[in-house]
Formats: sequence, C-alpha cells, structure tokens
Amino acid sequence: MAVSSTGVPLFSGVEDIDDMFIATMDEMDKDVTDLIDIHDPFWKYIKEKNLIEYRDSIGNYVPVRLMDKPNSTVKDFSHYDDVDNTPQDALSEAKFAYGHIVGTQMYSREELTKNSGKEQLIDLVELKREQLETSMSNHFATRLMGSQDADGRMFTGLGRIMDPTVACGGIDPATPGYGYWKPQVGVKSGGGSYALATEMRAGMRRLTRLCTYQAEVPNVLLCGEDLYDAHQAWAEEKLQLRIGDIKDSAGWGDYEMFDFNGRTIMYSQAMPAKTGWLLNMKRTKVRIHRGTNFTFESWQMLPSKVAKKRDCLTYAAVYTKRRNANGVITFT
Repeated sequence: MAVSSTGVPLFSGVEDIDDMFIATMDEMDKDVTDLIDIHDPFWKYIKEKNLIEYRDSIGNYVPVRLMDKPNSTVKDFSHYDDVDNTPQDALSEAKFAYGHIVGTQMYSREELTKNSGKEQLIDLVELKREQLETSMSNHFATRLMGSQDADGRMFTGLGRIMDPTVACGGIDPATPGYGYWKPQVGVKSGGGSYALATEMRAGMRRLTRLCTYQAEVPNVLLCGEDLYDAHQAWAEEKLQLRIGDIKDSAGWGDYEMFDFNGRTIMYSQAMPAKTGWLLNMKRTKVRIHRGTNFTFESWQMLPSKVAKKRDCLTYAAVYTKRRNANGVITFT
C-alpha cells in the first residue's frame, strides 16, 4: 500500500489527492497553539498577558495547599510557665481535577474523489480545519465560563469558583472551619443589593475593598451587558475619550473590553446582565498540559471504514489559590 511522506497509508486509486490533502492539513497545523484560538474575552486577556500556565507534567489534579489553621500553642508566658506541646495540623488541600477535550477530523475516500479538483480540494481542507477549530473553540469557551465542577472529564469552570454557595476543589464553604473558602459578595453592610442606575460605583468600591488582601488587588472585571454598559458610560464621561480609543491603544481589537485605572473591564455573553465577577489573576489560573495543547495526533485509518481520522486533544484545569481574593456582585 502506498503511504504519504509521513507514513500515512493512502487510499488506493486517489493516492496523489490523498497525499496532497494530508500534506496541506499538516502544513496548516505547524503552529498548533494558534490554530485553535478561543473566541472569548477572558481567554484573549489571559493569552495576551501570558497568564496561561503551561506544564510539561500535570499529575491527576492541581493541588492547592491552604495554610488555614492557626497554631494554638502560641501564647504569652513568663519565666517557667509550661509551653503547649499540642501537635498541630497546618494545611488543608483543595484539588482541581483536569478536564480532557477531544475533537476528531475525518474524511473519506469518497470525499476526496468528489473534490479532486485543485480548488475543491483546498475548500475541503479549509472546511475540515474550520469545522474543528470552531467546535473546539466554542466548547472550550463554554467550559471556561461554565458553572460545572470537575468530574474527571470536565474541568472546573469559572462560574463554579465564583458561586459562593457551592463547593469548589473538593472543599465546601458550609463546612465548619472553611467559611473563608468562597468569593466575596458585593452587598451593603446591612445585606441589601446595590442599584445599578444610582449605586454602581459604591457597589464596586465596596467589592474591591472586600477582595483586596495585603496589597493584592483584583485586576479583571467580567461583566454582563448592563453592567458593562454602565462602566463604559462612566469611564467615557470621566476620561472624555471614546472607549474605542482605549481599546485600540491596548490592542483588544473587536472585543468589548477596555483598560481603566489598572483594571481590564470586559463584557461576557455568558454572564447575567447585571452581574460582575472581580478576579485576582494572581490567584486564579488556567493550566494546560504543554504536550496536549490543542495538539493533533497522527492520521490513522478508521477501523472498518473507508475513511481516515485524527484527534485534537486538550488537557486543562481552572483553579484558584485564594477563592476569597475574588468577588461577585449582582445589581438590582
């Protein structure tokens, strides 16, 4: 049986076309990490800011060790007072499992035969690439912003980390001693919600104060549509500049996001209109296995079919080291 230059068995009778198809696909995939680009503002931000953690080895999960227990032996003493020799536990551990995403490209001998003209073959290559690229991008973006917990298949979504009522990383904030393991909630000191039309800045100031911890300040605000509009109107009034000018200077292109006062404010379709997530990107991360970063496996024959396939794989995790350094706010 004839094989391509990379050793892939070729379809009998259409070897030249088959070889050209494989060679063209491989040429287009040389820069694999740029081939699949996630169409999401948060992904755009962490990619441009080099905030994605790439690891050569990953283990079963991302371990987050939490020094959350005080040493009860600390006390005042005088002269020959007895010291407290009680053994101490210091750490708890949150565990964020990896998610695994796969997409498959396939083509049959019949497709090659019916697309044997030069233009038709190029169209087929483009179609197969665009189909998988779009599908992988949309799926990853959905999981990235989702509320799902890691289950061995899916990774934890940002929505899970930002929900103060649920467990995350295997730790439930309702468990005694773990009340700190949840995001801050932007409500008034008496417990009421802020009104977007009249109290937007007051609400954001309070949430920022709650999230600020020993000089660690949140640097991203993800907004639903109404909250983003309110921030855009407020910033344009204060700066006397169009947001488009700010976006252009920061290189954010057509994304609805802009930088203001050391923070990137962005619109996300995945969020309710009046809700905002204040994120500390020093403490909340996306980790990807370097060798499985939207990476294509080799072409192979599909068993019992007159067709070939290859899989595109991604192993990733979203985790947080300090959940209460982030905050959520919902305006009325």
